[in-house]
Amino acid sequence: MSYQYVGDVAKELGVTSCFGIPGGGISLEIINSLEVSGIPFYLSHFEGSAAIMAATVGRLSGTAGMSISIKGPGLCNALPGISAAWFESFPLVHITESTPKTAPPWVAHKRLPQSQLCDVVTKSTGYLGQDGTGINEAFSVAVAEEPGPVLLEIGEGSAPTPPELDSTETSEDTVQKALKLIQASSNPTVIAGAYTVRKKLGEELSSLKCPVFSTVASKGIVDEIQENVAGIFTGVDEELTPEWNVLPKADLVIAIGLSARELLAVKPFKCKSIYLGSQNTQGIEGFEFDFILEAKYLSEVLSRLREKSWGADLVMSIRERIQEKLVEGFLPGLVYKLLQDHFSRTARLVLDTGFFCTIGEHAWYSQRPDWFLLSAQGRYMGTSLPMALGAAVYDRTVPTIAVMGDGGIGMYISDIKIAVQNRLPILIILMSDNGFGSIRPRAKANGFLVSLVQTDGNSWVPVLDALGVPGDRVETEQDFVRTLKAWDPSSGPAFIEISFDPGAYEVMTAGIRT
Repeated sequence: MSYQYVGDVAKELGVTSCFGIPGGGISLEIINSLEVSGIPFYLSHFEGSAAIMAATVGRLSGTAGMSISIKGPGLCNALPGISAAWFESFPLVHITESTPKTAPPWVAHKRLPQSQLCDVVTKSTGYLGQDGTGINEAFSVAVAEEPGPVLLEIGEGSAPTPPELDSTETSEDTVQKALKLIQASSNPTVIAGAYTVRKKLGEELSSLKCPVFSTVASKGIVDEIQENVAGIFTGVDEELTPEWNVLPKADLVIAIGLSARELLAVKPFKCKSIYLGSQNTQGIEGFEFDFILEAKYLSEVLSRLREKSWGADLVMSIRERIQEKLVEGFLPGLVYKLLQDHFSRTARLVLDTGFFCTIGEHAWYSQRPDWFLLSAQGRYMGTSLPMALGAAVYDRTVPTIAVMGDGGIGMYISDIKIAVQNRLPILIILMSDNGFGSIRPRAKANGFLVSLVQTDGNSWVPVLDALGVPGDRVETEQDFVRTLKAWDPSSGPAFIEISFDPGAYEVMTAGIRT
């Protein structure tokens, strides 16, 4: 039996695309099988970006994304993308060629202990055999809570196996005490983790009349213009942030599926707190919750929370105050507002990491969790472009806006040709202050050479233009609006490079994040 069966099995599993760079052997046979089965293959220029694109498709689709590489150096190149999927808890199955386990030592060309290399950034590793062993198991493990990447080597061996989980059940006494605590509370507040996105709990959370925070990873789980949306919770607790202003007035925090990986800082809450979700979530002990409940009690908890109503006026006043600050001057906050106005909030925003990302987390009001993406858990610089490519391949119904800074633009730039070849509706925006704006203040404070984190200041417009992406460099609000209006998403990708004043850029996050 050949590997031609893979395409049909992948189709049954809900796979809609595959990304990567094949070799001349079995990997080529597999991508041909995918194409024959109606699953398009996107040839990338770097295996790392292929894995990120595939993992993003996995995040949006609910099934695992699929990427492929040759053995040895091909897998090494894919490792940044596999790691990104691990950081973000995005489901991914990465298939790679391999040297047979029974091969003698002198069969050494491109040989590598591949499973050992990937063990720390995958949920499981295993083999894809000719008899069909492995692929169903790999997809099952990748999407199981908490999702993540799985390595599937081509060859004979064991299929991937799920990690062992804690099966401890909450005692009935604990459940009743927690429910009584909710019943007695006057000002309960909910923090919704990324788990709520995976479980599609947006409608239930929208029905609450108490403040509901999201993490950056769950942003948009409730339409952010609703009056119960408190904003982003990061754990940093600066004076302008919603958490600084709302949580001191709460008498109970209910964290639904909140993971320590989603936050910048983990610490106990100052009021009573309850965790609701998988008890296998790592790091929840850092919150020192008073009660930990399994996810099966969700409906009972939400039923009691629907009886509570408070905080709407407080939430609106905080929103207005932070928005006033963010739109002062021609800086990223104003750019996000102009983008939302132009697209009538019907666009997907994909952010890289940096000060412009910090501003975007608070300035952008997302309607849906699939319309806001970034490296929310890893803060992995450079990922916004491949994430945007994967998102636009999966869903072309809305424009995708990929925002990056001076540090992240160059890492995966070659794969923008996928957007050109497929006329993807992607608007690439470089927010430039000619350096690493989030690091520069620390260099100054420590008396280090600021030049170490400065770029050469040369425009990227000619580079993108040479790759087939037309663009323009702007320095004023008027020029930005004019250039934005000139873009037709149906024409394919476009590029806008925005030059900001470094001094103003450096201090724009004061009161939000230091």
